[in-house]
Amino acid sequence: MGRLIVLFMLFSAIALSQDLKESLKAFFGREGYVLKVEGNKILVDVKDLKKGEELVLFREGKEIIHPVTKQSLGKELEKVGRAVVEEVGQNFSVARLVEGKDVKVGDRARVDIKSVCFEGSEEGFFLVSSAFPKVEKGKNCQYVIKEFERGYGVEFNGSAVAFFEKQTFSMPRASLEDLNLLVRGKFVKQFSGLPISADVGDVFGDGREYLVVLYSNRVEVYEILTRDILLKASYPLPAGVAVSLTTAKVGEEKRDYILVSMISGGKASSVILKVVGGVFVPVVKDVPYLFGVLDKSRPKETFLGQRFETGKGFGNVVRLSLEGDKLRETGAFLAPRGFRIDSAFYYKNYLVFVDSSGRLKVFEGDSEVYSSEVGFDGSYASVELTVEGRGNFVFYPKAGVVSVLNFNFALVPKNTAGSILKFLDVLKFSRGELVMLGEQKKSLIFSKTVRGSEFVEAIQSVVSTRDGRVFVITGRVGTIPVQNKGELYELEFRLL
Repeated sequence: MGRLIVLFMLFSAIALSQDLKESLKAFFGREGYVLKVEGNKILVDVKDLKKGEELVLFREGKEIIHPVTKQSLGKELEKVGRAVVEEVGQNFSVARLVEGKDVKVGDRARVDIKSVCFEGSEEGFFLVSSAFPKVEKGKNCQYVIKEFERGYGVEFNGSAVAFFEKQTFSMPRASLEDLNLLVRGKFVKQFSGLPISADVGDVFGDGREYLVVLYSNRVEVYEILTRDILLKASYPLPAGVAVSLTTAKVGEEKRDYILVSMISGGKASSVILKVVGGVFVPVVKDVPYLFGVLDKSRPKETFLGQRFETGKGFGNVVRLSLEGDKLRETGAFLAPRGFRIDSAFYYKNYLVFVDSSGRLKVFEGDSEVYSSEVGFDGSYASVELTVEGRGNFVFYPKAGVVSVLNFNFALVPKNTAGSILKFLDVLKFSRGELVMLGEQKKSLIFSKTVRGSEFVEAIQSVVSTRDGRVFVITGRVGTIPVQNKGELYELEFRLL
């Protein structure tokens, strides 16, 4: 009975979120037809318009037929003009043409949404951004969605224009710890080489997310398709060994920058890249830190650097700021003892990382609220340095914070080193699996291995997209370098 209640609550929550998403989509996708044209005035039947809103006018063309299924995919659309709403009526509205002279009765009119901002909780932002990939946090947009206790309000140029009420159930919500998941890794692509690290980000500045993969000597950017990825750009890295990669909006532009942590000459010597017109442009080189952006919803607040060099390992941590092409230190970051930036991230308000002993640590402020009993081995991101008595220094893989079935939790890779690594200092892993890290209640953290998440190769990164897709990048090393490879899997989750 308990399981049925949990399932009912989960699927009810999903349905309610979907209803709200559809309501928001319908509002921002309002469209209709041109009813009449009189000089530079047109009459349109678009519902719920507000004075000052802008319309884009289209004309339908030829029907598009799928070459295989022969089904209609819609009609070609040709932009014929733009208009601004001046008078709003019950059955039609009057708009003034500001562009185009050949507008005709029967042309389609669609509300032009230039920018949408969101003010509210992280959960609300995930919900809204899954409906609108280009939504931003803040309030300096044409439209602003504000989250309230009872629902979501929409403002247009500072004036309230719509409100969508939340629906609630009186049933208690199932806890995250009760969630019993089975995960399946669906194969997507094999990489031509061993991937070291990966992330997703809007690196082209076009509002879309791309998969960015780091190899020991290059960075590659892939377009994410429904069942595949397509290589879009590649960049050869400067001399050194790459160990991790992060994409985040740390600069003044809206695009995501690519932060590549590298080791050269026995110490950190990293690089910041951006993509302009399909070409990689180095913004800052020879940075004496390993990078991290611990929370992508707060990229500039959580942009950190940590010193690293032979004989000392990880050192002091500083806050960083990128101003144009200048990287500046803006103050110290009081990191807990054993902090390593290669594995660090924020889950909610908790600072999470794996320390040099392989223990997964969780801090709330200065207080340690969780430490794993078992050790987490590293990844194939490594460098030949004598640090802390080791000749082969290994870095930890990238974890990911995901949202599944309306629950928000972290997936931390846990690789198992083979005995050859432990005794001969040869880097080899026998398997990788995913550990769920979640909050049972405030200041009480739990972890458990996700069933079905075991791979026969090391997990190099876990990344998630705004629309909820979760990818795992794996790596495998052969007896000779040409046998080194990696694979991309998309995770599918199922309730047990």
